[in-house]
Amino acid sequence: MTFQHKTKSLPLQRTLGTMAAAITTTLMAAGSAHAQLAATPGYYVGGNVSQSHLKDDSPLGPGTDRSDTGYKFYGGYQFTPNFALEAGYAGLGKFQAPSGDVKARGLYLDAVGTVPLAPQWSALGRVGVVDTESKISGSGLTVKDHDTGLKVGAGLQYDFSPSTALRGEWERYRVGMDSVRTNVDQYSLGLVVKF
Repeated sequence: MTFQHKTKSLPLQRTLGTMAAAITTTLMAAGSAHAQLAATPGYYVGGNVSQSHLKDDSPLGPGTDRSDTGYKFYGGYQFTPNFALEAGYAGLGKFQAPSGDVKARGLYLDAVGTVPLAPQWSALGRVGVVDTESKISGSGLTVKDHDTGLKVGAGLQYDFSPSTALRGEWERYRVGMDSVRTNVDQYSLGLVVKF
């Protein structure tokens, strides 16, 4: 009786063992695919469309329209699965006030950290420097101001394939405007192409 019971359960044990092996292989392949998608060393380029928000009251004063459409274009190199250097150009928007308008833009260099969260999903964190130019126009006068400041940001990335990804990000730019420093926040969505 005992021998027959073991003989009958052997096909079931083989089936369960085969299923366990298949599930393990699938999970390992998914993890490996995610590591390859999110962190393959190499060059990448991208572009984001954003909503920019001027954070501080100065120097424009009350009545300022503090939101505008912005953008950024960038390129970088992924050195390791968790670290990249990225350089880019950001159009921070045009902000209108009763006393005049301010248009801001900047060139930046960031260190970008990447942490895998789930298959195809990664968290991004960045810190760097930005060289900004703001152009203040009003009452027939135009003043340009150049400043170098801190830039920080965070976001999420979804990898469609080994060569394309979607990024959603928040970034804060420190901008000089007529000898006063202020913050501009950008909330953006864009596409990354990897080589």
